[in-house]
Amino acid sequence: MKIEDAKAILTGTNNAATQYFHRVTRTNLYARFYRIVQKATEKTGATSAYKKMVEKVTMSNSFGGFGKALGTKVLDQDSMDVDAYVTNKAMDGLFKMVAEEEKQIRQNPVARTTDLLQKVFGAGKK
Repeated sequence: MKIEDAKAILTGTNNAATQYFHRVTRTNLYARFYRIVQKATEKTGATSAYKKMVEKVTMSNSFGGFGKALGTKVLDQDSMDVDAYVTNKAMDGLFKMVAEEEKQIRQNPVARTTDLLQKVFGAGKK
């Protein structure tokens, strides 16, 4: 962390620290989450079931070719990656919860439950 980053966190918005951590950790966290999600969806069969469903929709000629049109326009390769979708949503949720906690810490002195939090976030109020 650079000094400029620390200053920006201390003087920034209610989610400045969360934004910093998002920027510097998301890629590595994503890789770790992805492996966990991949194992879980594989174990439950969610990914294979989804891919089979998408395959049926894209190959379907019912609805006058609507299935093929839907498959080529909407259901591209990226949308078939259930693991990536779940991982991205998990990451979004994680950073949303961290931002909410950060907001509490900044606004409510009682939420500063450690000496470090009291020192850091209390310093700006003096």
